[in-house]
Amino acid sequence: MERIKELNGYQKGILVIMAVMVLVFTILYPVITSRKGYAYKDTLLVQTQEGDNTVYTGKVYGVPSRFTVTPDKTVEFQYGEETYGPYSIRVASSAAPKGADIPEGIVGMELLRGDEVLFRGGVVDVGDGYLVFNEDGSMVSGMGVNVGVYTNGDSYVLGSMEPSVSNVLDLLEGPELTHKGTWVGWAAGVFCCVVTALTILFADELFRFQLVFQIRNVEDAEPSDWEMMGRYITWTVVPIVALVAFIMGLQ
Repeated sequence: MERIKELNGYQKGILVIMAVMVLVFTILYPVITSRKGYAYKDTLLVQTQEGDNTVYTGKVYGVPSRFTVTPDKTVEFQYGEETYGPYSIRVASSAAPKGADIPEGIVGMELLRGDEVLFRGGVVDVGDGYLVFNEDGSMVSGMGVNVGVYTNGDSYVLGSMEPSVSNVLDLLEGPELTHKGTWVGWAAGVFCCVVTALTILFADELFRFQLVFQIRNVEDAEPSDWEMMGRYITWTVVPIVALVAFIMGLQ
């Protein structure tokens, strides 16, 4: 306690700030890492039940969004005021492409919005997603194709926020739930705070310990202005690094 009383205002302030950071993030991490949901467009949609429906809610690009999966295997997506769907999948063996480049185990399917067929082709489950092929055998880039809207009977216009075939398949099959955050970030942040606290509380002892094998009468050594400046830079920068580690660990 006497050691803390001997510190100046800046040193005490840094210790208080770090203590608050550790306390706040120690509370936040269990809350955030325990919330499991569906990873969608760099965000997490939290899973809940509304009657017989499974619902995934959250914000996509800052806009309130939700997927609703019904017991009769339909998916509806609401993005702000816009509603897309309901979508459903129908097995269609005739839609499965054939050819030497087509992987084994491909399943022919049709994606429907209501009674309207939006996509025909084949899909292959690769564990962490789906490979999607058009009916002509061409592979769809990425992990799926976007659902779209037919206009004028011919042209096919992609909806701006409509889900992909892969998304619809994931939701109908029951997606693998994940969570935000990793405790590595918390551990790194706490480590930085502990190290900084030690360098503040035992600054002179650490300084002299570094010199014990270099000079005589080390107990009489005094830190130079450069040494003092280096200490304050360390006490400022490392807590900032800790804050960044805490925040990054919650992503």
